[in-house]
Amino acid sequence: MSLTTIPLVSIVIPSYNAERFIEETLDAVVHQSWKNCEAFVIDDGSKDKTVERARKFESDRVKIFVQSNQGACVARNKGLAASKGNYIQYLDADDVLSYDKIEAQVDILEKNKGYMGISPSVHFMDGEDYRTMTPREESNWIFDTDDPVDFLIRLYGGYGERWMVQTSAWLTPIEIAKKIGPWDESLLLDQDGEYFARAVLASNGIRTTGGINYYRRFIAGGNISSRYNKKANLESALHALNCKAKYLGDFTDSIHYRQAISTLYQEIAINAYPMFPDLVDFCEQKVKETGMKPALPVLGGKLIETTKSLFGWKSAKKLRSLVHSLTQKS
Repeated sequence: MSLTTIPLVSIVIPSYNAERFIEETLDAVVHQSWKNCEAFVIDDGSKDKTVERARKFESDRVKIFVQSNQGACVARNKGLAASKGNYIQYLDADDVLSYDKIEAQVDILEKNKGYMGISPSVHFMDGEDYRTMTPREESNWIFDTDDPVDFLIRLYGGYGERWMVQTSAWLTPIEIAKKIGPWDESLLLDQDGEYFARAVLASNGIRTTGGINYYRRFIAGGNISSRYNKKANLESALHALNCKAKYLGDFTDSIHYRQAISTLYQEIAINAYPMFPDLVDFCEQKVKETGMKPALPVLGGKLIETTKSLFGWKSAKKLRSLVHSLTQKS
């Protein structure tokens, strides 16, 4: 069978200051066992050698685009517009695909038209030998289903613990990508959450690939919580959540839906407290409107969790900030 008669997969890779990782990421792309692939690296104004190193892989199948710094969503939309594939693989520039990830997902989705594909993931710290690691436990949300609404409710914590699906774990049929439109370029946080909520709800359901993996890199010393110190980021996360709540709310108003939405608004309230009281008040009002008691995340060790249990999450958050401040000074 020639390459022209089998599905083409377009791999869209936004990059920004990824010189340490881009070669490893692209090496896995060019060594995919599914050979009918094209890849687009859209550099978002890097100030390092990302573009120079990416160009080592440039070919008729790997194209490098350079734009001024406009954000990952603008870069993804540029890559999507250039794509000619039957499937779209979004890939972060510091993540790595297993060599058979795309083949496994295409094989399944070709037999399940109109479904979204998900692959289990290995989460690793930069420098670890990720190829020897096993996927994290994801049985609560990595499962086949013909019910997209229930899938998202479970993912968002409507039945208990909530999870996330990383951008690179998905494989999206082009028909779904066309149906839902572009990435929301106004978003700074939870861009993928908003996009894939639309994609899942536009699909017939989810199909998984068992042990086929992609590898999600974490950087030592990286401070994820610092994202929530900026009001613009939190407003973005809130906008994304408002969208997801509406998308799901157009399909259901079940108890489990309201439980999930309650928990998600509560998380933003916790992240916004005490710096941005207007966002806290808005989210707490949204929680009240659901009529549900939100699940509270773990905020710290035994002392902080005891404080949360006895005096509430706001006291626990203040105590956590105090402990962190004292630790930084010592």
